[in-house]
Amino acid sequence: MSLVEAQKGMTDLIPCNDRCGCDYGPYSFEQNDAEVTVIFPLPPNTTSKALDVRIATSTLFVCLKGQPVPLLQGQLFKPIKAAESLWSIEERKRLIVTLTKGNVQYEEWWPHVVIGERQIDMKTLKPPTKHIREFDDATQATVAKMMFDQNQKRMGLPTSDQLQMEEMLRKAGASMPPGFTASSS
Repeated sequence: MSLVEAQKGMTDLIPCNDRCGCDYGPYSFEQNDAEVTVIFPLPPNTTSKALDVRIATSTLFVCLKGQPVPLLQGQLFKPIKAAESLWSIEERKRLIVTLTKGNVQYEEWWPHVVIGERQIDMKTLKPPTKHIREFDDATQATVAKMMFDQNQKRMGLPTSDQLQMEEMLRKAGASMPPGFTASSS
């Protein structure tokens, strides 16, 4: 079931922002196909010693030390690669938590960071387009093959698989002794 289908009947959805995420007030998030970035405004001149940030495969905890309520805590929408995730303070006034998505082979968009938060309306999500050069070599090869095959079909010519089969049959025929014919029994 897609996320759009799962959201049918939900009435408290938030429109997606232009960074494929949402602005919640206490924090905002944005995402691409590989990472979710959570941004927290902080009091001016905040240092790392004033923060308690714990990133685990399935949970996130962010708190200003001495505050009774965390800025964010809970079970993440999907598991992440905790060892590849990190956090930093920008200009001593913003906490940036970068979570590396656990399943980067498949484009997967999150409707929220932690379970229980209001979700973004996935119908309003407009993922950025990617140029073929941004994909790994195997994906580029697959896309190139698909484009070649589509063009061949449009022109009424054999696809790459058909060409490969013809070549195998030609080689098999060339390796047969002269006068040999295949017969079915």
